[in-house]
Amino acid sequence: MLRSLPLIVLVTALLLTAGCAEHAPASVVSSGGLSASVSKVEGHWNFGLGCYWKPTGTAYNSGESVARNVVVYVQLIDTSTGSIRDSKTIAIGDLAKGDSRSFEVSLDGECDGNYRIEVRPTGA
Repeated sequence: MLRSLPLIVLVTALLLTAGCAEHAPASVVSSGGLSASVSKVEGHWNFGLGCYWKPTGTAYNSGESVARNVVVYVQLIDTSTGSIRDSKTIAIGDLAKGDSRSFEVSLDGECDGNYRIEVRPTGA
């Protein structure tokens, strides 16, 4: 029995992290001259947090003037229900014409959930 304990622990860990390995598809959204996109989404799991997703993306100003107080709203959407599982607001700050800024955030989800990432930039 003691010899099989490491195998049991390994199999249990693999089962718990199976859903977290899935990548959540992401959206690209433009609002006026502002756009936000997600280039990478990684699923993670740990004992303290459970399953969570880390989208990495970029906010970009293609407008003709400075975009002030840019904020990117990031949401983890359950694809089966359409409901928001978690959301975060990321303050980007001012973006000059042609400037971009990267962002990364952690979003909580269920290990067996199917999700997509939605982003929405706003600014003045």
